[in-house]
Amino acid sequence: MTEREEYKAARRAAQQAFLEAGYASCKLYTAMEEEDVVDEYRRAGKLHTYDPDKEVQKRFAKVAKLYPYPWPKKMVAMIEQYMKFLEEDEDDYRIGLYSFLEQELDC
Repeated sequence: MTEREEYKAARRAAQQAFLEAGYASCKLYTAMEEEDVVDEYRRAGKLHTYDPDKEVQKRFAKVAKLYPYPWPKKMVAMIEQYMKFLEEDEDDYRIGLYSFLEQELDC
């Protein structure tokens, strides 16, 4: 097997893993009731970040983080936008001593 064929095979395997994980995540989310999703966020301590309008995109971004591969050019912008949703949740709600440190840096 040539190096190019090995690369193609590895890329196909990564793409297949991503698609399977994305499908499983979508299937799991559609099977959940609204109360189940809220409860999941509550148990994780992130209920304040729950936004039903962005939930599907956030789940897709989580799958993309776990199963990266060379994205087609058409998908790169979409995935970057979805990743921003996750980053916004992490950046907007700093907890603990980190929030004090950030306030000191702003001064």
